[in-house]
Amino acid sequence: MGEANVSSGAPAVRVLAVSRVAPAPAPARAEHVKLSFFDTPWVVLPPIQRVFLYELPGAGGDEFPAVVGRLKASLAATLALYLPLAGKLAHVAETGDVVVDCSDDPGVAFVEAEAGEGMDVGKLAGDEAHDIPAFLALVPELDARVLPAPVLSVQATRLGGAGGGLALGISVHHAVADGQAMWRFMGAWAAAAREGSPVTKSLGPPHYGRDAIRIPGGDEFAREMLKKVAPNLPVAGMMDYDFSKRFRLSRRTFYLAADDIKSLKRRIDALAAAENAAGDENVATGIKPVSTFVALSALGWTAFVRSKALAAGEDTYLVFLADLRARLDPPVGEGYLGNCIKACMATADAGDLLGERGILRAARAVQAAVAAMEAAPMEGTARWIETMMTLPFARLANVAASPRFRVYEAADFGFGRPARVELVSMNHDGEMVLVGGRRDGEVQLSVSLDPARMDAFKAHVLG
Repeated sequence: MGEANVSSGAPAVRVLAVSRVAPAPAPARAEHVKLSFFDTPWVVLPPIQRVFLYELPGAGGDEFPAVVGRLKASLAATLALYLPLAGKLAHVAETGDVVVDCSDDPGVAFVEAEAGEGMDVGKLAGDEAHDIPAFLALVPELDARVLPAPVLSVQATRLGGAGGGLALGISVHHAVADGQAMWRFMGAWAAAAREGSPVTKSLGPPHYGRDAIRIPGGDEFAREMLKKVAPNLPVAGMMDYDFSKRFRLSRRTFYLAADDIKSLKRRIDALAAAENAAGDENVATGIKPVSTFVALSALGWTAFVRSKALAAGEDTYLVFLADLRARLDPPVGEGYLGNCIKACMATADAGDLLGERGILRAARAVQAAVAAMEAAPMEGTARWIETMMTLPFARLANVAASPRFRVYEAADFGFGRPARVELVSMNHDGEMVLVGGRRDGEVQLSVSLDPARMDAFKAHVLG
């Protein structure tokens, strides 16, 4: 379906049924959720698409219909709490706002499909390289080019292979939920399927009223942002970027064990201690020990610089998103269903990221970007899109998600944890995704890169 149909060599996926899953119980009143200025920049971007692969013995027989029934029933119960995901993005011409309209028959398209013999769950889950045509065929269409447009769609595909398998594909509009919100939703949906309720002791109900974002002039700020990124609403046309280029990129996934991560952090901290002991006046003192996110972001950034053969005198950038829920005044709360993130940018001369101390320089640049965000969470939010569009994309890497997202634990619907979880919608040459891995303390690093540069990137990351 969707993009998968236009990919040459895409494996055959046959649609068996398309239904609509409505919130149950139905909402007691009509709701319209106006997007905040944290949401509006994402209106023009393509949907976020993820695939969850499960080894499912018996999926070729009676188990697949039963699993689909469980997924649909638990999704209905979860949407009753996470109502904006069942709504539609709509443009209000009178005010210039974009809202989530939950009043007109809210619900989510649910596609049931069957893959051809060539799509083996073991191979799809086990290969380092992504089978991009297969992954694209396993996520559902979500066309948001013109408003009103759906927010979420789901696809469950029966896979072949030894014992059979299931692919659960999710497409969601980023304008309604960021990564933190979506992983809470996935955890709630899985809990509803596994335990009978989307609310657990560790996962409370969400809240999504945009009045939680208490910023003076916020509504006008949101409208101004929409005028910049989507001046032709209700046509939510793309920004000046060719997203078809992503299909020419290579994608691979690497798993970094807990001991390897500890060793990397010790190496960076030792380099910092050695510089401080040497009294180098050109480096900062008192740098705190690196976090897992900082260490792995630095590792990925230096691997990117080396793989691209960047040289001294060339500026390079690393962009990542920071969660502001606990950093706003007043705080928004962990259960906020929406976007509450800020783009952070680390900068360096490529020459400083080469050599033995390159990893330390990269880590310090990432720490400096984090510190700047913590000191002034709202600084630069009005101009971040303009800033991003002026950067040299060939020398820019970005890190999405976070090692604290325990994606394999969150997506256990009662038939076991997934064998693999991947972001399918990787759009940029140099995009990296960090999430918690399958084993305790492990981190999964997925990267999208020019195929000619991938082996050099891998050698640095795993060397």
